[in-house]
Amino acid sequence: MAQLFISYRSSDGRDKATALARDLGAVFGDEEVFLDKDDLRAGIRWRDEIARTMQARPVLLLLLTPQLLAAADHAGCLRIADPEDPVRRELSDALAGGAHIIPLLCDGVDAPPPATDLPAPFDRIGEFTWRPLRAYDWSHDILRLLADLRALGIVPTRQLPQSNTGAPPPATAPPAPPSSRRPRWLLPAAAAATLLAIGVGGYALQRPPAAPHEPAAPNKTAPPAANDAGNVSGRWLATLGADEQLDLALRHSGQDLELNSRPLSIAQRADWADYRRFWRERFGSDLDFVSYRGKGSASSLPGDDLVIDVALQIVSSPGDTLVDTGNLHATLSADGTTMTGSLWLNSKQAERPLRLVQTAKAK
Repeated sequence: MAQLFISYRSSDGRDKATALARDLGAVFGDEEVFLDKDDLRAGIRWRDEIARTMQARPVLLLLLTPQLLAAADHAGCLRIADPEDPVRRELSDALAGGAHIIPLLCDGVDAPPPATDLPAPFDRIGEFTWRPLRAYDWSHDILRLLADLRALGIVPTRQLPQSNTGAPPPATAPPAPPSSRRPRWLLPAAAAATLLAIGVGGYALQRPPAAPHEPAAPNKTAPPAANDAGNVSGRWLATLGADEQLDLALRHSGQDLELNSRPLSIAQRADWADYRRFWRERFGSDLDFVSYRGKGSASSLPGDDLVIDVALQIVSSPGDTLVDTGNLHATLSADGTTMTGSLWLNSKQAERPLRLVQTAKAK
């Protein structure tokens, strides 16, 4: 019987639940992780199978996404208030069976809501130690969760990955505060009123720290070369679509990764037209170029390919005014010369496929 049960709202948690099941399975074994879409056998009653799993007192990993708590039915009533809601039934069965519960706060949920705002049994979420599970800091959050699970007696079938200090992260560490790398969408009251008045939602402006030093221009004649020991330092051409390519510079040291791009022209881009109009009204100037930059991690589970995960800022160029935030996630190929993954932009709340090809290796 599986020891780890992942509970989530499919409308906005399926992708994260699938990724979590994959990473946990790589360490503890796939048979120890229960994910409904993978582990419900054909021809059985799904409620009976989930209830049977809960009777084994697994660890319930509850993915607190915005829609898990806020989703409503056709009548406008909260789904978590319905006794037949699958997520509610899973949590109820877990509590009744004495399962250990770990709420995982996903992107868009900074803390469990007050108990007075939630119906039973969700009003008990605050009783349990929660952990973050954020797309922009996935590797760090997974390492901490692995240590928690090991402390609960879940035995790995593979060696736990190490932290960047060379030692396993402490199992009893308190919940991590928000990372200093996390972009904050903070607006002064006047700016917020301006945005609302002109009907521009989801755009946020602040003055971020000064831009890192612009990397040296790429050596156009240098042929791509395989990375040494998985180090991805160098220049990469990122392709997001037929009409969009980014010239990126990556600086990789240990598990730390820094990303900078050359200015990208958006003057003729239809998908930037609304924002450029807003910019002109707000600042009285044209926004013709933006640059990407960010910091993150480069890490891998034992025997797996290197994965990079970068918290992005998209800033005006020149000016360095924050335009958007997002996340870049990609996996390095076996030969070290290409990466495939995805780019998430918070303003669009959408993910785009991404391919990176190395154009020059750092000397």
